[in-house]
Amino acid sequence: MAVCTFDQLLYALRVSVEAANEALRRRRALHVEAGDTDGQALHVDIPRDPGPDAPLEPVVIPLRAFRDPRVPQVTELSVAFDCQLRYERGPFGVDELVIDMRPPKRSWFRKKRVHHMSISFRSTDAWQPRIVLDDRVVHVPAEAGVG
Repeated sequence: MAVCTFDQLLYALRVSVEAANEALRRRRALHVEAGDTDGQALHVDIPRDPGPDAPLEPVVIPLRAFRDPRVPQVTELSVAFDCQLRYERGPFGVDELVIDMRPPKRSWFRKKRVHHMSISFRSTDAWQPRIVLDDRVVHVPAEAGVG
């Protein structure tokens, strides 16, 4: 994805972070289901008293006792890259912002302007993007189709 529209990039990043979060939840559910079997337990023999010849008492501790009760989740996805920005005519005659992430071609008489962009999605912000372009925050309205 070296060249794409800004909308496509935001959509792909948001879908990726939501899919990663869902995959974590599914994996956690599978581990909880599998952790309740007797085959997956810690078997330990503990001496009954401090003597060297003390009889051993077997203790079985299920793995679920060691499992963290919290559910893991993705809390943030952040990407940063250098790019060139330009407008191109879209399929319905509407100009679209195109992001070109390929390295700029060098020419001796002209230097193309390269921007530094960072995009972050946080779960506390309902996965709404925070976009910073050349150290300036870019506000994208929620009605723009990203949300």
